[in-house]
Amino acid sequence: MKSMPDVAEVPAQDGQLAGKEGGKLTAELANFAVETKGSDIPKKALETAKILVLDTVGVALAAAPLPVGRIITQYALDAGGSPVATILGGGAKATALMAALANGTLSNALDFNESSHIATHTLPAVLAVAEQNGLSGRDVLEAFAIGFETGIRITQAFDGARTRNGGPTYRGWWHVGVLGPLAATIAVSRLLRLDAQRTAMAIGIASCSVGGFRRNMGTMAKAMHSGNAASAGIQAALLANRGFTADPAIMESPLGFLSTLCQSGERDDAAISQRLGRPYALADKPRIKPFPSCAMSHQGIDAALAIRAQAPFEVEDIETIEADLHLFSLLRPDAPSEDAAGFSAAYLISAALVEGSIGVEQLGPPVLHDPRIRALMKRVKQVPGREREYGPEQLTVRLKNGKVLSVEIDSMRNLTTTDDIERKYRACATRVVSESAAEELRDLILGLDRLPNLDRLMLLAGGSPRAERPHS
Repeated sequence: MKSMPDVAEVPAQDGQLAGKEGGKLTAELANFAVETKGSDIPKKALETAKILVLDTVGVALAAAPLPVGRIITQYALDAGGSPVATILGGGAKATALMAALANGTLSNALDFNESSHIATHTLPAVLAVAEQNGLSGRDVLEAFAIGFETGIRITQAFDGARTRNGGPTYRGWWHVGVLGPLAATIAVSRLLRLDAQRTAMAIGIASCSVGGFRRNMGTMAKAMHSGNAASAGIQAALLANRGFTADPAIMESPLGFLSTLCQSGERDDAAISQRLGRPYALADKPRIKPFPSCAMSHQGIDAALAIRAQAPFEVEDIETIEADLHLFSLLRPDAPSEDAAGFSAAYLISAALVEGSIGVEQLGPPVLHDPRIRALMKRVKQVPGREREYGPEQLTVRLKNGKVLSVEIDSMRNLTTTDDIERKYRACATRVVSESAAEELRDLILGLDRLPNLDRLMLLAGGSPRAERPHS
């Protein structure tokens, strides 16, 4: 990528954007989207991008039959308009804006997606626009990789203080609703080949859709942050392409994105000005979740499963369970619904001890209302947790006979092997499509860079009966 000119002295030329004096962050993002050649994106990043596409499509399909999936799908279809983009698992098409809304919501509904959540808004936006315009799989892959990279760096720029238990996250903002419209917009702008000036304008337009509060965790509205972001990304890029205006330096300017969200000492401009594409975040291993729940619950689940395997005992033998319940993130302790179950440490730990696993099936009825799990939840006690969000975590089970079982889990576990990732994908996808359709869809996604268009891929991902090949 070319180095940025001194924008205080050099005017914009040939479609390149010059930002305002004192900061060039919006210009950096726009020029990165426009100037980055496909050959500049590391092969490892593109391979990881395919894995994230596979994982995201899988978890979206798993959510399609759930109440949140049925509601958002029907809403998108009822909106009318030209049916040009497929709703995952919906068996039908809607407008690009509505398909992105539905697919973003589906991708985030189970909280089973990759841990950054960036794929849940950037990918649905890109898929909808690419399908509508007959663009290639390579176009999709590059735009997604660009959008993901900018999403990671924007997050670091405004929410880096989260690692110190501070910043916008700890004031109640949810980063998905904050960065999502911007990352999705950048990805779509790349896909539509907007120049840098219009891409910067699109970023400014997308800022009108920024927002979202952590209080909606454990509800259907939580997933809609991704749906809104995906739809807003398309809207902003299309408006900018028509000449709609916004502040072209929204990221760095006073009263803009960073200055409004961040307090003194919180913003990290270098995340964009120095680390954007240096290296690509996708060049690292993807953070593929093993459980359909908020990541802060995963060490507790793993500890519960380890204790269950440690020694034979009946659930009725348990006197108390001691754990850090992470009530800041896991704020639905009673788990009254499918949407809330993934945000209740007491429920997830109890279900793991009773069921011996945590998957999509454990989040809904009949498991959700199992009286053994409900009784065990009342015996889960909060103990003082670690000072930071991440680190070792201990779970202790005290039995009525005086025996104490305790396990410490050092860190959150991700799925890393191809077998584990594809096993998760198959379990999710086959909740909607046949095994043969799931396998063909997998092959198309992993060969995305060779597809001339998305027609067959989206037909399969839509769950349409027309996608099934006749038996020979």
